[in-house]
Amino acid sequence: MDRHTTFDLGADPAADARALRDAFGCFTTGVTVVTTLQGDTPVGFTANSFTSVSLDPPLALISIGLTASCLPALTQSGAFVVNVLHVDQEAVARQFTRKDGDRFEGLDTQVWHTGVPVLDGCMASFECQTHHSFDAGDHRVFVGRILRVRHDSAHEPLVYLRGGYRRVHTDAPSDEIGHETSAGDRAL
Repeated sequence: MDRHTTFDLGADPAADARALRDAFGCFTTGVTVVTTLQGDTPVGFTANSFTSVSLDPPLALISIGLTASCLPALTQSGAFVVNVLHVDQEAVARQFTRKDGDRFEGLDTQVWHTGVPVLDGCMASFECQTHHSFDAGDHRVFVGRILRVRHDSAHEPLVYLRGGYRRVHTDAPSDEIGHETSAGDRAL
């Protein structure tokens, strides 16, 4: 049975948005918490719109909705940290989606070069200085120059698929870069 749905966009904005959410939801992403500063006050939000852009120079990209409460801080700060969450940090992901209260409550952080809080215990953290930002539809895209990175690949990643947090099993360390794979080759 064919379960594909094809949808032409343009006739009904509400239906278009639902169709796009459903289609984008088929793409598995990692889950991050982006942190920045509003003056001296730390702010942050959960995001899955994160990708590498370039190794030389080292650049990464995030995006945030134009109506998001953290947008002014992110725009004014000029720096941000992308904290990649592991499977045991789903509660942290949910904590940074709260509308009220201190999103950093009960969490240990560090401060690196920019003064932006770095969450302890994440799979990876990327400290970035804003390199470029621009509006794209209903979001603002931030390209950050990576100043410092930390990673710990011993954890399983927290992923987001079809509107929910998921677990995925990864083979480690045999499929890590340069290590022998089950097929006897070297992972790229």
